[in-house]
Amino acid sequence: MNTTPRFSKSTLAKRRHAKLQSLAHLGPFVAGSLNKVERKDQHGNVTVYHLLTFKQDGKTRSVHVPKDMVKEVGRWIRNYRAWKKRRAEISELSVSIIRRHVPEKRAAAASKGSPVAP
Repeated sequence: MNTTPRFSKSTLAKRRHAKLQSLAHLGPFVAGSLNKVERKDQHGNVTVYHLLTFKQDGKTRSVHVPKDMVKEVGRWIRNYRAWKKRRAEISELSVSIIRRHVPEKRAAAASKGSPVAP
């Protein structure tokens, strides 16, 4: 199986640069999940509240999210997931650039007529 990317290093570098630029437009983010909790008291009344749950030092932590911040915190979580996805894409593009380096170097040397050691 040929794992060499079909795009040139410069094309891959441009794509990586565009992805890096898009990170700046994400806005604030937070790692974790937003949980809605409903509790009944002894009279049957339901109280609803939200918690942001995240990992800290290997332990699961929860923080109360005020009602007026629920939508905003949800947006921060979506921003984090988008950041994480773009970070993985940028890493893949960087690996592709590394993989393209030797084949392009060999092709350039072959077109000039000078041999390049494998």
